[in-house]
Amino acid sequence: MIHRSVGKFAKAWGFGLDAGIQIFQNKWKFGIAARDITSTFNAWSFTFTEREKEVLYLTNNEIPVKSTELTAPRLVLGISRDFKLGKKASLLAEANLDVTFDGQRNTLISGNPVSADPKMGLELNINNVFFLRGGINNFQKALADGDTLNQKKVWIYQPSAGAGFKIQNVTIDYAFTNLANQSNPLFTHVFSLRLNLVNSKKEKGE
Repeated sequence: MIHRSVGKFAKAWGFGLDAGIQIFQNKWKFGIAARDITSTFNAWSFTFTEREKEVLYLTNNEIPVKSTELTAPRLVLGISRDFKLGKKASLLAEANLDVTFDGQRNTLISGNPVSADPKMGLELNINNVFFLRGGINNFQKALADGDTLNQKKVWIYQPSAGAGFKIQNVTIDYAFTNLANQSNPLFTHVFSLRLNLVNSKKEKGE
């Protein structure tokens, strides 16, 4: 169930369904996630005062009316493997394929109506305390920098990097994305804090 509220003038209710499965085979892990299976919808309703309608009109903005927002289904296929690097380190390699069914997109695998966007990442785990991460995704064709005359297109991509630190049940993660894949990139810093309330000994059955 989805509920959205934008100030006092816009509200939405919606419903969607996701499903997934994981398969473990020796050192390999496989995953399938179906998102928005039912074409997730949000029904929006708007309530404006006469004064607010006047402001929208005077600023050349349309006065929104009731509408329905639909999110098309997508399928995410994933595969990963953990490689041991000695007694205190390991390297996790993962690849995903994001498959959409809503028409041709500017992705590495582009078709109509099915397109697919690959994503790859690595995580270095040191003694299950310190983590280093790197990844690449969002492959797209765009005009080459400065080439507005020939309209030549080249492949661009979006790399990302991150790190994590774990002390007992507390984990701190940092991610840095949008690393200069265009001439004027926007940078995003993401920090997260996770607290595990389950005793690690109980998880191991000790």
